[in-house]
Amino acid sequence: MTKPVWEGGLGFDYKWDLGWMHDTLSYFQADAKERQEKYHKLTFSMMYFYNERYILPLSHDEVVHGKATIAQKMNGGYDGKFPQAKAFYMYMYAHPGAKLNFMGNELAQLKEWCEKDELDWILLKFPVHEAFHKFMADLNQCYLKNSAFSQRDFSQDGFSWVDCHQEQKCMYLFERISGDQKILAVFNFSDEIQEYTLEKDYAGYELLLASDMVKYGGKKRYTKKEKVITGGKAVFKMGPFSARYYLVK
Repeated sequence: MTKPVWEGGLGFDYKWDLGWMHDTLSYFQADAKERQEKYHKLTFSMMYFYNERYILPLSHDEVVHGKATIAQKMNGGYDGKFPQAKAFYMYMYAHPGAKLNFMGNELAQLKEWCEKDELDWILLKFPVHEAFHKFMADLNQCYLKNSAFSQRDFSQDGFSWVDCHQEQKCMYLFERISGDQKILAVFNFSDEIQEYTLEKDYAGYELLLASDMVKYGGKKRYTKKEKVITGGKAVFKMGPFSARYYLVK
């Protein structure tokens, strides 16, 4: 589909990764305990990803006709949807592929989109939605400022699993890599605090973004000198439904 015509392809720029969309949304709609069994719904996409130049679509079609908005799709009650949606978006932005996010998703809109109405801008008067909007803005800036997230999207040397066999903890770790940068993405998609010890020869870790920061409506206060290395090993204590990006050397 996306190979050049002179190589026997159809010459399209991108192909929608509907498999990624369905598998990922199905995973986040599932109860936290069910995610242990569904763990590899999130690893499967990288088994076929390099077959095409994919775009990760969260289009208008996913937030209309009774399908619920992206925030609504997150499992659980009102308070639990926001941390999951933030961790979900950090997973999406770190995953290889172009990004498509339909308007209103950045507000954590809870009413389905309608072509007859404007977006629910009034939501920004509510602290939890205003914090979510701030998070999405910072996530976009983090993505734009760090080449590792996109420079080698369609090259196999731009992505590497660090650990994709933490089924019981529902944790995932992978690297995104560019010519001069390497970013470690760490995710805890369980409803419990999880601890993970990483024995890898990184010289240092610089926190770029964390979904559970207080300014984003989370409960954790981070410092610029956030310490993760103890005794030569990196120890990540991750809150429920949380994600972090580290610039590593």
